[in-house]
Amino acid sequence: MSCLCGRKSRLLMSALFGCLFLLYVRLDEEGDDSEPEVTKLYLADAPAKEVLSKVGKDLIEKVVLPASWNASEELHARLASRRRHVKEVCHRYDLDQPRADYQVNAWEFFINYEYNLIWCNVFKAASSTWLWNFNMLAGYSERELLASKIAPVELARQRYPRPTVKQLHQALNFKPQPLTFMITKNPLLRLVSAYRNKIQNGNAIYVPLFSRIFKRYKKYGPPVPMVPKNGMSPSRVRGKYAPSFSQFVQYVLDEEKAQKTLDMHWIPQSRFCTPCLVNFNVFAKTETLDEDGNYIIFTSGLNKVIKPKIINRSLNGSSEDIAKEFLCQLTDEQFQGLLELYKYDLELFQYESASLRTC
Repeated sequence: MSCLCGRKSRLLMSALFGCLFLLYVRLDEEGDDSEPEVTKLYLADAPAKEVLSKVGKDLIEKVVLPASWNASEELHARLASRRRHVKEVCHRYDLDQPRADYQVNAWEFFINYEYNLIWCNVFKAASSTWLWNFNMLAGYSERELLASKIAPVELARQRYPRPTVKQLHQALNFKPQPLTFMITKNPLLRLVSAYRNKIQNGNAIYVPLFSRIFKRYKKYGPPVPMVPKNGMSPSRVRGKYAPSFSQFVQYVLDEEKAQKTLDMHWIPQSRFCTPCLVNFNVFAKTETLDEDGNYIIFTSGLNKVIKPKIINRSLNGSSEDIAKEFLCQLTDEQFQGLLELYKYDLELFQYESASLRTC
């Protein structure tokens, strides 16, 4: 009998210990002050900046804003010059007048009424960084954003419904005038970035396209091995293939020729944000985003409320050097096709292409 009682006591103690352990783990995961589990790294070329990295997810780099900041006369002049240039090019090509088949694309704008801020989000042009900022302004905590499994753009749209053309026009005409901005990127660099992130990494949304591209564009192959995303085990993509850059580009060019709506990650920025039909007062650029971003942040008073991050900065060399390698894989005809596709982006935002294809 005593042996039986001893056994029951040990089972009871074991069960109690198990419950306490599970409770501890639960509290550890949900505690209000705890940080989500991330790997903390320090960049060799930027030792003062901490990076929060989730395996296979975004690289999120902490940055510290200056205590105070004032825009230089040179920056004011540069922003004014960009506005004038966009207006001149729009007028030259008769893009500043709406038509039945050419209207403001209000769908992609985010309007923050509290800070009188309007942003057109160009994917692959610091979009992750500024989605973070807009999500912080919408009331999400840093912990929520780090832990969330929902795409940042989906989180943002829960707080910033897509505006109608009428709602956008009303917001653009508020008094005082809102700060309206978009961030641009050389369209060829943006295309290469989209290919590497969405195609070569084997993004699940795009994988269904692969078999069609393989079959239709064999002569632009062969397919290339997938490359694992940030920290993901190579075994996850071992033996798997993605379309070559040349195959992908031919697919994009043929979609354009067939007058299909291009994917948001490589559609021309001039089509996506219709800058000729919207009175943007800041055309920021990824190349000068430190200063351009500070202008937006401090002019709008965001420096008092956000904890800015740099998200998905390239760690594998300069974007230009990487783009050169890919663009040299194209035929002359394909490269000329891209120049035609991105003609307005290149002219409106003053980007050149010759130096990116020196092979």
